[in-house]
Amino acid sequence: MCLRFLVAVSLSIVTAVDLLASQSSTKWIMLNVTPAQAQADCHLLQLPDGSNILIDAGEAWDAPNLAVTLLKKLGVHRISLVVISHFHKDHYAQLIPIIKAGIVVKKVILNVPDKRCADAEIPWGCDWSDVQSVLAELRSRKIPYTTPKAGDRIYQYKTSDGVIVSLDVLCAYDGVHTPFGVTDVNDTSIVLRLSHGPIRALFTGDLNQKLGAYLVKSGMDLQANLLKAPHHGAEGTVPDVFYREVHASAVLVPVSKALWLSARCMRTRNYFYNVGAPAYVAGLRGNVTVTMTAKGFKIETEH
Repeated sequence: MCLRFLVAVSLSIVTAVDLLASQSSTKWIMLNVTPAQAQADCHLLQLPDGSNILIDAGEAWDAPNLAVTLLKKLGVHRISLVVISHFHKDHYAQLIPIIKAGIVVKKVILNVPDKRCADAEIPWGCDWSDVQSVLAELRSRKIPYTTPKAGDRIYQYKTSDGVIVSLDVLCAYDGVHTPFGVTDVNDTSIVLRLSHGPIRALFTGDLNQKLGAYLVKSGMDLQANLLKAPHHGAEGTVPDVFYREVHASAVLVPVSKALWLSARCMRTRNYFYNVGAPAYVAGLRGNVTVTMTAKGFKIETEH
């Protein structure tokens, strides 16, 4: 069996899984913060040096405080870095509750949209006053926060077996000062690439049509073994040409069962079905754990 794509689904692949276990590994846990009807993002990276990074700390409107509960259940007491991809509450609303729950957060990376872009979404989207209150809370607690630039490497570690593990920023725009015109707040999403040696995972926030199409045309290296579905797989997300460019072997979708099976997610759902790439949906599978090594990856689900 090709070690580039290993999915732990039966005892028949124990040998392959054991081979993965013998390597240094990076774990990505897509936390199921979408058990009811709504959508939200919260992804825990457990890295070979023992550190934790959280990509988004979202809250679904119908599942309050779930990120805190799940992190505590996993025994997470310290997070080296939290990355907030963009300022919609289903991606950041649990950041301050996590801190107030006593989980130590050392640093935050975030992308504050231009105020003109944010104000265009009042009252249904970006809450500018709440964004400012989050930043004020971080300052009051002396938790440093910065905005990254494309090309920044925000994490790197060399394992004992010589593998480079890294987290790189592919793009981050403020929604107004872009090479392709004004966008919505979704397209201010920080796009990240996690690499464990040659194995890659792409984290896309709520990347949408406009920026997704631009990134493909720009010639950016978007290929990855694993994809965090942009914008929860909902319509308005990246065009199919973006999915083709990434050419992922599997996609993880932080969305409820009801939304995934609805017309809103039909294009994304059909795309991955037609190309034969499995979709792991939080609302169907519970917490989804990806273990990455330099030889491949395996995916395990709670349900």
